[in-house]
Amino acid sequence: MLKWILLQRRIRNALLVLLVPLLVAGCGFHLRGTNLSSSIESIQIDAEGRVSVLDAVRRNFEYAGVKVKPDAKLAVQLLDERLERRSVSVTEQARTAEYELTLDVQYQVSGPDGRTLIPSRWIQSRRNYRFDRFNIIGSSEEQALLEKEMRNEIAQQIIRSLDTLMRSSPAGAQSG
Repeated sequence: MLKWILLQRRIRNALLVLLVPLLVAGCGFHLRGTNLSSSIESIQIDAEGRVSVLDAVRRNFEYAGVKVKPDAKLAVQLLDERLERRSVSVTEQARTAEYELTLDVQYQVSGPDGRTLIPSRWIQSRRNYRFDRFNIIGSSEEQALLEKEMRNEIAQQIIRSLDTLMRSSPAGAQSG
C-alpha cells in the first residue's frame, strides 16, 4: 500500500513538472529580451573620450540582432561616464564594511538626418558589495564583476529606450 501511494506521488509530481512549463508558455509569458532587427537594421555607436560601456553597448546591440556599422544612419553617442565608489557602512573599528558603486552614463540618439531622436540624458546603475579587508583580492574581483554587470545593465537600458522609441514611431528612425 505504501509503495502504491509513493508511486502515485511520483506520477503526480512528474505530471506537474511537465504541465507547469506548458501552462506558462500558453499564457504568453516570455523572458524579457529585445530583438531590434525588425525595426533597426544597423546602428553607429560613437563615444567621446574613454567610455567603459562602449564594448558592452556594441555587444548588446549585436545580441539584439542589430549590425554595428560606422556608416549607419541611426547613431548612439556615448557622451560621458562617471564611476563612483562610496562607503555605505563601517565596522566597529571605523573601517569600511560595505561599498556602493554607482555608474552614470550620458548618451543621446540621432536619426538619419542628424536630428536628435533621444536628447542627451543620464542613466544610472547601482550596486552594493561587502568589503572584506582580510580578502582584498576577493573584494576586488567582486567589484570588477559588479562593474561588468552594471555596464551590461546600462547597455540594456539604452537598447530598451531605443526599442521604445522605435515602437512609438516606427517610421521615424528607420536605418539601413
